[in-house]
Amino acid sequence: MNPLGIVLSVLLNFFSIIILVYISIATMIGPWIAPSLVLVTSLIMKVINSSKSQQQSIKEIALIQSVGSVGGLVSVGIGFTFPALYFLDKPTFNNLVNNPFWFCSVLAFICFSAGSFGMWIARSLGDSMVNKSDLPFPVSQLVYKTITSQSQTKQAKSMFLGFSMTALLCYLRDGLSIGSKVKFPKILPVKDLFIFQRLFGKEAHISISPMLWAIGFIAGPSIAFPLFIGLLSRYFVLTPINLHSQYLPITLFKPMNFQMLTMAFCSGIILAEILPGLLKYPSMIWNGAKKFFEGDHFKKIKNLDFNFFSNKGDTTNLFDKLEILIGIVLSVIFFSYFKFSILSQILILTLSVMVSYYISYFGAKLGMVQIGRFVTFVMLPAILIFKLSYFQIVLMCVFVGVCVCVVPNVLFNYKIGKMCDISFERMHMYQWLGVVTTSMSIGLFLWLFLSNLQLGSAELFGQRGLNRALLIQSFNFNWTVVFIGFLYGLIIRKLKISPAMVFGGIMMPNSMTIGLSIGALGSLLTQDRQEHFPFFSGVFTSETIWLILSILLRMI
Repeated sequence: MNPLGIVLSVLLNFFSIIILVYISIATMIGPWIAPSLVLVTSLIMKVINSSKSQQQSIKEIALIQSVGSVGGLVSVGIGFTFPALYFLDKPTFNNLVNNPFWFCSVLAFICFSAGSFGMWIARSLGDSMVNKSDLPFPVSQLVYKTITSQSQTKQAKSMFLGFSMTALLCYLRDGLSIGSKVKFPKILPVKDLFIFQRLFGKEAHISISPMLWAIGFIAGPSIAFPLFIGLLSRYFVLTPINLHSQYLPITLFKPMNFQMLTMAFCSGIILAEILPGLLKYPSMIWNGAKKFFEGDHFKKIKNLDFNFFSNKGDTTNLFDKLEILIGIVLSVIFFSYFKFSILSQILILTLSVMVSYYISYFGAKLGMVQIGRFVTFVMLPAILIFKLSYFQIVLMCVFVGVCVCVVPNVLFNYKIGKMCDISFERMHMYQWLGVVTTSMSIGLFLWLFLSNLQLGSAELFGQRGLNRALLIQSFNFNWTVVFIGFLYGLIIRKLKISPAMVFGGIMMPNSMTIGLSIGALGSLLTQDRQEHFPFFSGVFTSETIWLILSILLRMI
């Protein structure tokens, strides 16, 4: 790839980080960014590289999106885990955010050490999962079809239309400020539309947030019903439970502060979501671990020759050895610096290898990367066995989250490279470019959002972080309320309703739940939902870019 292509790939990596680090914290969803990167890249290349052959263009687009996709998925891993620190230990969180250099350094340290470890795991799994298996890799197939599609231009125009319309709406809604002196006033009189205000007061309102509508549309109809059940549960389940002593002859607990009741009840729901899955994971992950450690790839460690220059001219072998050392040594340095014991490090790194195998397997088979559950699988035994502070727990979760995001991303791109006739080695080097540039930049982008927006508010809710914080704190809540929430979670699970989504409906501001539901219900009105994905990708991209641009302009 020429220097211009490398510059474009790095810029698109920044683009992915900005979008997904915000969306993953502001909502509970981390959409795939790779198809959007393909459309943006193809549009740019039509302008600047019209002389290239079709085969050359396909390879270049595949390599460019592979760099950007690293930043996107790693941002989701961090967005789903790091905000837990705010809900667990606000003083430590505030100290980090108030020290930008330290904040960015810690995030860079985590990303590079976990990313390096993940890169080695992915290289080890690459041959067996991509070449020697019949896994379908649905995400890779989707990206490849987007790269080679004859309707690329049409889709890119649709995405640009969504981007432009949303940017205009955001300007009309917010206005624009440049520094403290230059201000362009907003045009729309309100940001929220209240529904039947006389009947519901301010409880039911629609926020003018195109991003919520777009994500709801992309997530689909399955999101609307459980969110609405959660919203209703707040009024028709939690309130009666809190006041049960007024109409029942027994008193299970005294009426509580509603926020504390909600947190304890939702902790039970989260346990109902996590525990049944965790019960089946140990044997499944153990079998995966046996395959990994008994395979040819692990023999590289057992037979590792530390005389790096013993095989003259064999640069691939040399790089393999260096990558193993970089991944393991940096991880040990990271955990040692933050005072993790040697035994805890061995447990975390071993479990990270195990869950990376299975999260990649499910991703390659089903097209979904289930980050939260597998991070929890590593987190719970570490908490129960070792005495860890809240800060250490969150650092561990972020490390595992980054690692288990890097591994499937590399494997997915190996598959794309194979379909585009790009060697594993070349694709692997571009994934390294993604890891390095992500590590250097993600702390800055995350700090800009966290220092200018209030975490826990409707603007930056942080539900996934709150989920994890409540799970960790469940040991300290009223166990009667936790147990009631657990039973409620089992009931809705039995009814084939997602407890995690119901939790979202309970904890989220009503405006977020209604906004996501509007988008999800809107998707029912279309015959081919996927046909409109480019337009709505442009919508959520535009509002996120608008937000970061507004922050930067205010700082001038």
